[in-house]
Amino acid sequence: MFRSFFIVAWRNFRKNKGHAFINIAGLTIGIASCLLIALFVGSELKYDCFHDNAERIYRAGLKFHVGSNQFDAALGPCPLADALVRDFPEVKSAARVFARQSRGGDVFVRYEEKRYREERFLWADASIFEVLTIPLLKGDSSEALSNPNSVVLTTKAVKKYFAEEDPMGKMLALEDGSLYRVTGVTEGWSHSSHFYFDFLASFSSLPKSKDHDFYDTAVFTYFSLKENVSPESMQSKLPEFSGKYMAPVIEKIMAVSYEDFLKSGNYIGFMIQPLLDIHLRSDWGNELDPQGNITIVFIFSAIAVLILIVACVNFINLTTARSSQRAGEVGIRKVVGSSRGQLVRQFLTESVLLSLTAVVSALALVELVLPAFNRLIGADLNPGYFLNGYNMMLLLLGALGLGVAAGSYPAFLMASFKPVDVLKGRGQLLLGRSFRGILVIFQFCASIILLVGTIVIYCQLHYIRTLDLGFEKEHVIVVQRAEKLGNQQEAFKNRMMRESDILQATYTDSLPQILLEAKVFQKEGEGSQQNNTLITITTDYEFKDTYGLEMLKGRFFDRERSTDKTAVVLNETAVRSLGIKNPLEERLVLVGLNRRPMEIIGIIKDFHMESLHVKIGPTAVILRGLRPGVLLSVRVKPDDLQETLRLLETRWNEFTNNQPFEYTFFDDQFNSLYRNEIRGGRVIAAFAGLAVFIACLGLLALASFTVGRRTKEIGVRKILGASVNGILILLNKDLAKQVVVANVLAWPIAYFAMNRWLQNFAYRIALNLWMFAGAAGMAFFMAVLTVSIQSYNAARVNPVDSLRYE
Repeated sequence: MFRSFFIVAWRNFRKNKGHAFINIAGLTIGIASCLLIALFVGSELKYDCFHDNAERIYRAGLKFHVGSNQFDAALGPCPLADALVRDFPEVKSAARVFARQSRGGDVFVRYEEKRYREERFLWADASIFEVLTIPLLKGDSSEALSNPNSVVLTTKAVKKYFAEEDPMGKMLALEDGSLYRVTGVTEGWSHSSHFYFDFLASFSSLPKSKDHDFYDTAVFTYFSLKENVSPESMQSKLPEFSGKYMAPVIEKIMAVSYEDFLKSGNYIGFMIQPLLDIHLRSDWGNELDPQGNITIVFIFSAIAVLILIVACVNFINLTTARSSQRAGEVGIRKVVGSSRGQLVRQFLTESVLLSLTAVVSALALVELVLPAFNRLIGADLNPGYFLNGYNMMLLLLGALGLGVAAGSYPAFLMASFKPVDVLKGRGQLLLGRSFRGILVIFQFCASIILLVGTIVIYCQLHYIRTLDLGFEKEHVIVVQRAEKLGNQQEAFKNRMMRESDILQATYTDSLPQILLEAKVFQKEGEGSQQNNTLITITTDYEFKDTYGLEMLKGRFFDRERSTDKTAVVLNETAVRSLGIKNPLEERLVLVGLNRRPMEIIGIIKDFHMESLHVKIGPTAVILRGLRPGVLLSVRVKPDDLQETLRLLETRWNEFTNNQPFEYTFFDDQFNSLYRNEIRGGRVIAAFAGLAVFIACLGLLALASFTVGRRTKEIGVRKILGASVNGILILLNKDLAKQVVVANVLAWPIAYFAMNRWLQNFAYRIALNLWMFAGAAGMAFFMAVLTVSIQSYNAARVNPVDSLRYE
């Protein structure tokens, strides 16, 4: 029986090659799109799952809530890990991880003549092997980091420094002169992880490992829970635990009792986060690596479903359209004894064969386009994910399910034809025609939603890039590790200012989006009731001119005024947040171990310290005093950037005795804040185009079928005087109605979805009618163009030939 089904199906495919090709092509593109997105979504959802007992691993962080400002930090104090093990019987083990900078560290490593800058050099406690899964290829995990100045390398780092040598016992030198002995080798994390490392050194090597003060937040703290322990039981004890260790710190720096601090609505304490939530659901600051976004996963998943449904709708549409051509076959089969069930199985077999062919073609297409897709989304996805037995079985079942789902309606429709009606040629396909219209409407509804999303995302990104940020971010080079200049910082800056291509320079400890920090200020004389957390930039006298900031009141710091060393400049938002009516007549107290009053000497126009996802925060600018700046910002002429960079590096080498020269362009750093939005916009644009293409591919076949059925009608109309344009309007009239209905359905859905997406931005565009009209126009143009190609050819045929058709 099934052999007969396959033979008939094969003969039918060969007889209707064009129909089969369009069906397979549409399904192939839809399935390939779905598989590509499935690769991305699967990789995002599997972050950190490879750790043993990953569901029992957590990270501890610090919740900082003072005044009207709240900040959740992934960094915590050094003694936190020991305190967790000591105070919570639920905790099995805890470990600290330290990086020189918030994104993986910045260390120069030397072995013999080889010297490289390493971005993934981390320090960790020996207990890290008890918390996270880090299998060693060489060395003993119980001893690898137990001694100071020990380091574990990944195989990548081993190859880089030692080639074919055995690295065990070899010594690596850091830029500060310290030596580290290689005590282990690991493959590294080939799986998706929220942070990576190439070097993992013993945390006991660092002086801060002996730090018992809860004031400084410098390390990431990971811990594992014992079996059958509820994290809720630990969570309920955190407020008391936080008070035990943070109360002395708060009373010392705030000069107020812990009880009064809490009564004022403030809170500084610890919080915990599941390891499996870090990549997609964390909004904590100071992460080791940039994290993902669960919203992007949901959006991509919805796009995959839409694309696949559009492809299936295409299949159903084309199959029902051709049902009239097979009506005679159905009638004859029924007359000679075929049952309704046999006919259904015949048509489902054809559908499943098409689906299987499309799945195989889709896998080949994924292999072909995956490198381009990886570049599009900035990922490193591997098609081998589909090649294991389990996933191949899922693909096979998916192909069967897809074939049955897409072929069921056409199969049952055609199997229901009555032999007498079919053989007499009576109109039995009205239901199929109506249903096809509904499916076309759905296809264009999905396409229009995706097109609107593409337009809105690109408009928002353009708005972000062109919005006045309150400062000038172009043509600024940020030289990192400026502290390596030591006491020659001013001499270096003065020397650079003599160069014609350098316009201005300033030292800072932080910049917008780079090493941001916050400090607590109080209005003088009002005590703890007026604690206010302000984003704080510690800088020098040239900061305003280097970044083109605008003063609204008062003045900026002046070298000729010695009192400015204890002064502060606020932005507009800070003045409003503090509730100060006459700011230039007030003083603030900088809260800390050494409380000091600071005169407000100027008000600066608001500028964006953070991304446009959040509103401008209250900001204070203070002088750095004698402390070396961490960052050097240099505003340069745009004429010859490469020559200016070479000049900077030459002078840097002279002043630092050839210390490595590192820099970034400030505008590149700032634009990287919108990596997820840029990636999402590209993907939506690409798949919106595919959705429209699939829909038009189906329309092309439908138009060919419709024109074929109306060939004689077209001939009669031309004999009676109809023009080519009149016939084109006639053939496109139904399509135009369907696209209009699709817009009526798509616009509210698109408006709701994009309005929700825009809520992620504190500064956003308004949804305008032209965005929806533009998407509608593109969809209508493509649809009409596709149908008109067939219609125009039919309308130009000689009427005599049309009347002889068939």
